[in-house]
Amino acid sequence: MRRLLAVAAALAVASPSPQPPRTPAGAECPRPVAGGFASGLRRAAAQDPADDERPGPAARRRAGPCDGRLERQDLDGTWGPLAGKHLDLQFNRPSSPDWNTIAAPVTDANGYYSVQVLVVENGAWTIDFADDPVNFPDDYRTYEMSYANTNVRQVMHRTSVSGFNAAPEPVGLGGTLRASGTVMFTRADGTKVPAGGTTVRLQFSTDGKSWKDKAAQSPMNGKFAIDVKAERDGYWRARVPDDDGYLVVPSVSNADHVDVRYRTYIHQFNASPEPVRKGAAITVKGLLYRYMPAGRPGPGAPVSLYFKAKGSSTWTGVAVVRTASNGWFSKKFKASKDGYWTAVYKGGSGYLRSNQPADYVDVR
Repeated sequence: MRRLLAVAAALAVASPSPQPPRTPAGAECPRPVAGGFASGLRRAAAQDPADDERPGPAARRRAGPCDGRLERQDLDGTWGPLAGKHLDLQFNRPSSPDWNTIAAPVTDANGYYSVQVLVVENGAWTIDFADDPVNFPDDYRTYEMSYANTNVRQVMHRTSVSGFNAAPEPVGLGGTLRASGTVMFTRADGTKVPAGGTTVRLQFSTDGKSWKDKAAQSPMNGKFAIDVKAERDGYWRARVPDDDGYLVVPSVSNADHVDVRYRTYIHQFNASPEPVRKGAAITVKGLLYRYMPAGRPGPGAPVSLYFKAKGSSTWTGVAVVRTASNGWFSKKFKASKDGYWTAVYKGGSGYLRSNQPADYVDVR
């Protein structure tokens, strides 16, 4: 008879089916078995604790313990630990018929063994005892060979999202918000590389707690850029799910809060007359509109007026005027030199900044 091995932790292996032992004819000797124990299959480590963690696939390129117990059966049928014995842990790629030794753990005083293994690709695992008639010590020949194995285990890519950003910030109501970043895979040495072919989902939340999917993309080079319509203040994040058929450990990016404000625009801006005599009056005026979302005049708003002389690179603030109830503003100045005039509305807690292209006035 024999017992089963369960390779726990990073491998998350299901128990294989038992097979009868092979006993040499006429042998009267103790018979060992590679016995297994596990308090339950350990799950692959997910970055988002809210995700369902399923046992089965192993975390790609991740070190974890392979452990179990080696026992012997006495002539009276009693099973007990077999201490101080070398085991052979091997791995097989699906594309190859060869089995390669990965480690050689030694059982402790209670028959238990544990060894760290690095999972880097899909494959099957086996562990055996006394399976080398040439190289093992003489006392090993008094035992039957014993082994336990697994089927092919699929490994999972550990993921993360790097450089996530939602912009512009703030953004105008009804405008386009772009969320961008890069999905990364973690290598065995801890370095990260862009991950191609995975799905990334853009999620939105008003409170940073309850999230809803808004869009999705499957970037081939790991880099994503998703455009959505800005509708209200809130938090944005990118999530790499495990439900698109691609074997990945789910992850989420940092959350980025974006303030949505009403857009503004200065219509019919003009500095006149053009040209103007030196010393005469120049009138600078315009109409401030706020889009909430429909356009309407912006009353009582401060508008800053600037002048830049011809040949200069410096803008000088010359006045701050408030819009009338109909959104119009107007201010007179004495013409002194050729130059450019412009108006700037600097925005507020609920409104975006806006300004107008400069208007040139020739002073003669």
